[in-house]
Amino acid sequence: MLTKYMQEDKRMSAKEAVERFVSDGDSVVIANCLYGTPYALIHEIIRQGRKGLTVFQQGGIDEIDQLLLGGCVSRLLMAYNFRVAGERIETVLERALRRGEVEVEDYSNYTLLAMLQAGAMGYPFLPVMSGIRESDVYRVETFCAGQKFGEVECPFTGEKVVVVRGRNPDVAILHVQRADKSGNAQLWGALINSKWACLASSRIIVSCEQIVDRDTIMRSPHLTIVPSFRVCAVVEEPWGAHPSELLGFYDYDMIFRSLFFMQAMSEEGGKAWMDEWVYGVADRREYLQHYADRFGLRYLQELRAKPYPSIPADYGASGRRAWDENDMSFNFQLTRDEFLRALEEKGGFVNG
Repeated sequence: MLTKYMQEDKRMSAKEAVERFVSDGDSVVIANCLYGTPYALIHEIIRQGRKGLTVFQQGGIDEIDQLLLGGCVSRLLMAYNFRVAGERIETVLERALRRGEVEVEDYSNYTLLAMLQAGAMGYPFLPVMSGIRESDVYRVETFCAGQKFGEVECPFTGEKVVVVRGRNPDVAILHVQRADKSGNAQLWGALINSKWACLASSRIIVSCEQIVDRDTIMRSPHLTIVPSFRVCAVVEEPWGAHPSELLGFYDYDMIFRSLFFMQAMSEEGGKAWMDEWVYGVADRREYLQHYADRFGLRYLQELRAKPYPSIPADYGASGRRAWDENDMSFNFQLTRDEFLRALEEKGGFVNG
């Protein structure tokens, strides 16, 4: 029903969203990387003990390491994962690779994005720059052997063109500044892969700093990257991307991230960090309370962004709209509810 997609209330907790929409063995894409990372949802996936996940991530900082410490991931498709310290230090990912606990397929940033873009648009493949042939990304294959890159003949030049296959992950998880209760999600700042990752996926879970009314969304349509009819769940989760940055809300928490990296240099330290910050708290609210208890609320508040509003755009029109202030259609002389009901009953309008 059209009314369902426009008005359905999809608000729920992170716990309920993960319980309902993330299963063992799913392929999960982390929508956005380096910026606005959906840590609240990632931590909930870990707390619920999901196993055997195939994870797509263009650029990881510490979220991939945390998912590995939680035993959630069996396969990774990625372009980059941050490595702290020197060669003598073994990272969580390196430790997992050495033990055979995870398989990794390396892509470049763009080739990984192109797979999602193709999947979102319904294409079986998408061309990428042929220079990728000169890299180990092209030459070395693991679990995607035979399915990583292909070649087609250009119909215009006859030259061989490198392509990547379209991918459609089971679940996308995304954190944004705001959304409405139906799931229209608005993100500004570095969009990176967020739109394509979501639109390529079968299910989308959105967490946000604020749930706003529909009118706010309609007055700023250029910021909407995911439409409500594609979204399964909306989770209002202030500080849901901490310790990453979210434009207009808070900055990177580099000291907190350093704490993780220092502890995760040892297996025991990584386990202790997870016990304290993931398993030791029930949800993001308890996580924030524990942060305030340990470091002080003042430090958290110092991360808040200073205001720098954009200039508003005027979406006003000539005055004649499809619907008047009483929700009456100029064209059909029906109210919006009558129009939607007629669509459901008749399937459309013919000859007026």
